[in-house]
Amino acid sequence: MQDTLVIHWIYLLPAVAMLWLPRQWLRKGARLFKRRRLPSSAAEKLAKQGSRDPDDKSVHLRKEFTTFRNYVDFFRALAGGHGLSTYAFTVTGDGPARAALIVEIVILVIAVAIQAVRFGGQRPGFFPPIFWFVGLSVGFPAHYAGLFAFALVLAVNPAIPNPRLFLTALGLLVLVVGYPFGAPLVSNSIAAGLILLVPLASLLTKRPVVVFSRKGRSRSA
Repeated sequence: MQDTLVIHWIYLLPAVAMLWLPRQWLRKGARLFKRRRLPSSAAEKLAKQGSRDPDDKSVHLRKEFTTFRNYVDFFRALAGGHGLSTYAFTVTGDGPARAALIVEIVILVIAVAIQAVRFGGQRPGFFPPIFWFVGLSVGFPAHYAGLFAFALVLAVNPAIPNPRLFLTALGLLVLVVGYPFGAPLVSNSIAAGLILLVPLASLLTKRPVVVFSRKGRSRSA
């Protein structure tokens, strides 16, 4: 049988579009439909934000789970990752299979850079696209082990001091949990490695992983 690699552009292009869509564009789109309000007083802002300790740098789960863009991130990463791994290529033979896998990895690494790197000032910073990563860890391996790993990280989140360690724990758990759950080894390992890319890049560049607030100011490092 002849080795072949067939690219299904009708699936590949939408998958890439969903994976590469910058999160900032979702914010700009939401502003077009947002009702204008009068400026809130300082007391109203404090009541909405709560009295959180400013020295607390952990991931604020209540804020994350009440942000609509996070759910959009989850489902677009799930759909994009699943389309990329399942429908974008048809291969026969080891050579084409390796070539398709390399293309998938390149697409996903670029996607992580688009979602996680933030440019501002003289040096870039890093944002933790948590829900995007969870969706990718479910869609790309086409397995639910990523959801269980996310649940475990949420359970220990009070003991996790910052987003860098949050992503580190998530990536390691996706890798570990995938084995007993029977997740595809290669694709699950790729998903875990992509999550770990952000804390690794943060350490190498000595730049923090920051959850940015609505106005672009850092919320946690």
